[in-house]
Amino acid sequence: MKPALLILASILAAGAPWSWLNPQLSTLDHRQHELQTALSKLPALPAPQPLEHAGFHSGLAPHADSVRWVQIDLGAEYPLDSVVVIPAMLGVVEAYGFPSRFRIDASNDPLFAESDTLFDHFSGNNPPSPAPWFVAGNGIKARHIRFTATTLAAQPHGTRRFIFCLGELMVFSAGRNVALHAQVLAPNSVETLPTWSPRHLVDGAYSLGLPVHPDEINGNGWHSGISTTAEATKWVQVDLGAPRSIDEIRLIPAHPRDYPERSGFGFPRRFKVEADGKVIFDTTTADFSNPADTPVAFPCPGLRSQTIRVTATHLWERSGDFVFALAELQAFDHGRNIALSSAVTSSDDTISASWTRAGLIDARSSTGALVDESTWLAALSQRRQITDELTTLETQRTQALATAYQRTAWLGGSVLALTILTAWLAWLRSRRSRQQEMESLRHRISRDLHDEIGSHLGSIRLMSELALRDGPASDSLQEIHRLAGEAAESMRGIIWLVREGDLPPLSSLVAAMRQSASSLLKDIHWQLEAPDSTDPATASLEFHRQVFLLFREAVHNIARHANAAQVRIQVNWKAKHFHLRIEDNGCGFDAAAVTAGNGLANLHHRATVLGGSLHITSTPGSGTCITLEADFS
Repeated sequence: MKPALLILASILAAGAPWSWLNPQLSTLDHRQHELQTALSKLPALPAPQPLEHAGFHSGLAPHADSVRWVQIDLGAEYPLDSVVVIPAMLGVVEAYGFPSRFRIDASNDPLFAESDTLFDHFSGNNPPSPAPWFVAGNGIKARHIRFTATTLAAQPHGTRRFIFCLGELMVFSAGRNVALHAQVLAPNSVETLPTWSPRHLVDGAYSLGLPVHPDEINGNGWHSGISTTAEATKWVQVDLGAPRSIDEIRLIPAHPRDYPERSGFGFPRRFKVEADGKVIFDTTTADFSNPADTPVAFPCPGLRSQTIRVTATHLWERSGDFVFALAELQAFDHGRNIALSSAVTSSDDTISASWTRAGLIDARSSTGALVDESTWLAALSQRRQITDELTTLETQRTQALATAYQRTAWLGGSVLALTILTAWLAWLRSRRSRQQEMESLRHRISRDLHDEIGSHLGSIRLMSELALRDGPASDSLQEIHRLAGEAAESMRGIIWLVREGDLPPLSSLVAAMRQSASSLLKDIHWQLEAPDSTDPATASLEFHRQVFLLFREAVHNIARHANAAQVRIQVNWKAKHFHLRIEDNGCGFDAAAVTAGNGLANLHHRATVLGGSLHITSTPGSGTCITLEADFS
C-alpha cells in the first residue's frame, strides 16, 4: 500500500499534477501569464486624490433598476476617437456611486431618436475601482453623448435609495478633449457646490492625477520671484516664434518632491490667460480652486496666436510668503504640443537646480515625463480590464483547483482501494496456497502413517495372532496382541483427524465415531443415534479432535472394564451446542472411589479444554452414563 501512495505523491510533486488532473488549469495558468506580462507593460494606477469638485451626482431613485441619464452637447459634430468615463471619488471612497450596468450612446439628435450605441455594459460585476472606462469611438460623427445608468448603485449608509455618480466624462477627437466645459443636460441631478454639479462632469478635473511616466529626474518647472503679499502680480509668457493655430491651452500644476504633501504648488488663486493680448480665461474676480495634480485646460478652437501669457493677480501662499509656479505650459494644435522649447520670459524668477524657465516647456511635470492623456487613460482602462479578468481567472482557478483536489482524492482513494484489493487478493491467494500445502501435508502424513506405522502395527498384530495359534498362550503375548490392535485402531482415528480440513462437518465426526465403535465394541451390541449425515453444521478441527479422543477413551473404558452387553450412544447438536451421551448396562462403579488410573481424569480434562461440562453417573451393578455438553464454532 505504501509504495503506491508514495508513487502518487511523487507524481503530484513533479510539477504539473494539477493540470494533469484538470486540463483547464493549464489553460487558466497560460492566460494568467499572458495577462501578467501585459499588465507589467502598463502604467501603474495612480493613488486617487480627493478633489473639491467630485463630479456629477444623479437624483435619488427608489429602485436599483430605475433609469437615470446625463448627456453633453459638444457644440458641434465631431468624429469620435474615444469616450472616457472616470468614476467619482468622495473622500476615501473610490468609484463612489458608479453604476453596475450602463450604456453610452452617441447621436446628432439631442432627443436621441436615432443614435449609435458605443458601449453597453451589462455584466453587473464591477469591482470598486477608480480606473477609467475607455470606449472606442470608431470615428462615428456625433454632437451629443449620453451616459445611461440602467442599474444604479446603492447610496451609502443604508438609506435604501439609489444613485449614480461620475467624476468626469471626456470625449476625444483629433487628440483633444472636445467635451471640456461642454453644455451638460441632466433632467434628474443633485447640485451641492462645491462638491457635486453637472458642470463638474466636464471641468477637466478628475481623481487620477497627471498623465505622467514617473521618473527620478530633478525638475519641478518654473517658479516666480517670492512676494511678501498675495496681492502681487506675476506673469510668465511663452513665445511660439510665429503665429500658430491653437486648439487648447493647458496649465500643469507643480508638485515638488520636497513638498510631497502640497500638490498644486504655486498655482495662483486668481489669474488670467491671454494669447497675443486676447483674454482666453480670466478669474480675477473670484478664487480658483486649487487643481492639485490635475491639468487645467482651456479650449480655444480657431485661435491663432504667437504668444501665450499667464498672469497671476493673487498668489499662492507657500510658508509665510507667496509665489506663482507652474510645472508646464502647453499649447495644442490637433493633439500636438507646439509650445515645446519655446522662448520663455517672465516678470521675475526663482532659479535653482529644480526651478528654471526651460522647465516650463520641457514636456515634464514635477514627477515625470508628460504623456498623451488619451493614450494614458486607455492604458489605465486596459489595466482595469486585465485586473478584472485576473480576478475572474483566479476565481475560476480556485474552482478548477478544487476539482483537481476532488479528482486527487478520488484517484488516491482508487489507488488505496486497488492497493487494498490487491493485498486482499494476494492474502487470499497465499491463504489458499497455504491451505493447499497444509492439505497436501495432511494427506502425506496420513498416507505415511497408514503405509508405515499402520502396516507395522498390522504386522505385529498378525504375528502375535499366529504365535497364539501355534504355541501355548502367554499373558505377555496376549497383551502384545491386544495393544497392537488398539494402537492400530487409534492410528485410524488419528489418520482421520489429520485428513480433515480446518472446519470439518460434524457428520464426519459421527462417521469416525461409528467406525471406532465398530472396532472397539466387537462383542458388544451397540447403537449410535445421530442427525442426518447431510446436516451442514461444521466445527473446528480442534473441537473434532477433543470430542473424538474423549469418545474413544469412554468407549475403550467400556470395552475393557464395564462387562456390558449393550451400549447406547446419542449424538446431537443444535444452535452451536453439542450433546454426547454414552450409556452402558455394565457393572458400573462407585464414582466416589475412582482413581485417575481409570482414565476418567482424561475425560474431564478434554471436557475442560472444550469449554464444556462432563457428567458421569454410575453405581455398582447398574451401568454407567457419560454426558458431554459443549458449544462449538
